[in-house]
Amino acid sequence: MSRLSIAIALVLVAACGRSEREAAAPPPIAAAKSAPAAEAAPSPKPAPAAAPSPAETATPAAPPPASKPAAEPPYTPGTSLPGAIPPAPLPDPNARPAETAPDALTWLRDSQARKADHERRLRETQEAIDAARADVARWQDVLLAFKNPFRPRPQLTAEDAAAIEGMDGVARVHWAEGRLAGANAALESATKKLEELKANPPLN
Repeated sequence: MSRLSIAIALVLVAACGRSEREAAAPPPIAAAKSAPAAEAAPSPKPAPAAAPSPAETATPAAPPPASKPAAEPPYTPGTSLPGAIPPAPLPDPNARPAETAPDALTWLRDSQARKADHERRLRETQEAIDAARADVARWQDVLLAFKNPFRPRPQLTAEDAAAIEGMDGVARVHWAEGRLAGANAALESATKKLEELKANPPLN
């Protein structure tokens, strides 16, 4: 084969191979159009969720029970809380009935009784004063008789004579001074009591 024939054959082979490649490749416009069509295709719809079973259906929550009214708080004095006002006290079964005002006759009798009692106490106190004065005078005479042997011997009761039996003159003087001091104390007490009674007469 000559070189010219070989060259023509190679050219033909190359042309055939190019023609085959161009036929296999899609045209540029068709490829460009296919891409937007793919993008515009709607996405498949998501599968619907399975319906919950009756067991899984949540039951409505029951309403909370009605709360009971709060108990009234105990007595709280000095506050504005309920119960601050104390309840009315119950009557005391042991309470004594209220005393009614005495009538005029009863009042008169009581007044006369008070006056009579006051007069009686005045009279008794005055008698005690008179007796104390008499004791003071008597013990003064006894004391002077023990001090002065030239005076007549004093008149003593059996009890007083037994008390000074066996005493000497000095001891008898001391004994008589003690009795005189007791008589003076009784006279002073009775006099003070009489003054108090006169200063506090009964009221009506």
